[in-house]
Amino acid sequence: MSYGVYALVLVLILWGVKFAGKGQFNNDFMSLEVTKCLQGICSVCIICHHMSQTGAFQKAGELSLFRDMGVCFVGIFFFCSGYGLIKSMQTKPAYMDTFLKKRLPAVLVPFYTMTAAFAVYDIVVGTRMSAVQWILSLSGLILINSHAWYIIEIVLLYLVFYFSFTRIRSEKKAFFIIGIFILVQMILGVIWGHLAWWAGKPFWWQAPDGFSTAKWWMMPSTLWFQGEWWINSTPLFFLGLLFARFEQPVLVWLKQKYWIKLIVLAIVVIVTEILSTKALNELSYWSEFGPEQSLGIGKKYICLIVQTVFVTAFVCFVFMVMMKMRSVNPVTKFLGKIVLEIYLMHNLLLMRFGFMIGSAPGASPVVADNRSNLILFAAIVVCGAVLLGTIFNFLNHKLIKLVTDRK
Repeated sequence: MSYGVYALVLVLILWGVKFAGKGQFNNDFMSLEVTKCLQGICSVCIICHHMSQTGAFQKAGELSLFRDMGVCFVGIFFFCSGYGLIKSMQTKPAYMDTFLKKRLPAVLVPFYTMTAAFAVYDIVVGTRMSAVQWILSLSGLILINSHAWYIIEIVLLYLVFYFSFTRIRSEKKAFFIIGIFILVQMILGVIWGHLAWWAGKPFWWQAPDGFSTAKWWMMPSTLWFQGEWWINSTPLFFLGLLFARFEQPVLVWLKQKYWIKLIVLAIVVIVTEILSTKALNELSYWSEFGPEQSLGIGKKYICLIVQTVFVTAFVCFVFMVMMKMRSVNPVTKFLGKIVLEIYLMHNLLLMRFGFMIGSAPGASPVVADNRSNLILFAAIVVCGAVLLGTIFNFLNHKLIKLVTDRK
């Protein structure tokens, strides 16, 4: 199964590929069309990443290539976003005058239509939440869909970008503030951890009745920024800003002895990936759940630093390859148009059909161990995500137009 999925992803990459000739480079490798196609491929890879993390897929050893790669694909999203903001600011007159009016609805409308869909699902399956939980979930102050953290993060980055470049005259200071904002998020995110460790008695979650007596908001990954995924790919947003600002001199430098630099970068990717995997396995971001009574903050910082270097090297390698080889085809162009909706909606399918692979209440171990069920489950989730993405993209465009057209 894994080889079949890998082959399909490879086809998506190679279909419509354009190679630059000897001594030449693709001048449009950072165009909106090309980067949207790349993000379309990444959306499928993220679905595979989330499937690979389920118990059934790990037990069967399927899709293992994607298991720790989700952060890299999200890093590409952040890089493209940061790059696009600077380029738009440079090329579109009065871009910042309408920035909030256009950019916020583009991500918040899909966020709230997704929230409504998940709320309906939770009601149908009988999820029991208190009135306070429902209010916080529908407002987005807690996430009804754990994958939606990306929207919260990108909105915060949009806001700090807007206020930095509209309230501060110095470009250097604007960049500095954005960089500090991301750095502070990373520092505090590690300390914040995965759960409300600061509530209740010290190390309350390690007690035999810790979770059974804890309040709902004390559960793991309930509040904003509880989880390394909130912070381990955001530096790529800042890197995208910098690359857009200094694109021409950077490209001139990269083109000099291009193949040597590409090989060196590939080695860096491989080495840092090995170190990142080793750190995640031996130190772990989840060190507060270790045998000793310790938050393990030092271990978390090591994981974050190593993983950040790996993700940065990986994203740089991808775009450096695209200088010579970039891919555009009808499928990835279509996926690129609905990438946000695919990202937000596929978790609904992971939950709804989780019974097929033993990741939902009432699932049969026999069904979960059936390898053919893994194939069927993967097909349903991927195809269903594209279908839901198409439907919600149509709905979101109508609502965004309604919001942005208002005086």
